[in-house]
Amino acid sequence: MKSLEHSRILKSSCRASVFRAVCFAGVISLVLVVLSLSAAAQKSVAVQGGSAKPVYSVVSPIGESTVKMISMVPRRNTLAGKTVCMVWNRAFKADVTLPALGEQLKQLYPDIRVVSHTEMPVAPMPSTPDNPNKDAENLRAALKEQGCSVLVTGNGG
Repeated sequence: MKSLEHSRILKSSCRASVFRAVCFAGVISLVLVVLSLSAAAQKSVAVQGGSAKPVYSVVSPIGESTVKMISMVPRRNTLAGKTVCMVWNRAFKADVTLPALGEQLKQLYPDIRVVSHTEMPVAPMPSTPDNPNKDAENLRAALKEQGCSVLVTGNGG
């Protein structure tokens, strides 16, 4: 029984130590922010020729947008006569739901062609201009080869 009590006391002591360390780190962060604001204000006063009123520089934590927004392609009015390509994006159970979606679409639009996710490359992770993803080019080629009109991918998250 003593070892159980000893264990409880150690856990409580450990939690208190962690809490103190987190609080200490928070205080240090606050002090650094205040000191940097003070230094910025002094620099700003010096730049303005010794004005008595400090001028503070503020940087927004939100940042500025660096991405140019583009508009999406309008949605189709119907899937009749179209080729629908299913692509798995490694989302949870998409390998189960994509075939089910394909079957439902065939019932709604008997004249569509559904290309299974097993016949298509897996959707690649996003690439950037400075780090292109070769898998994206393979998927693009497969979509073109299949004559894909509509793409259905994953489970949306």
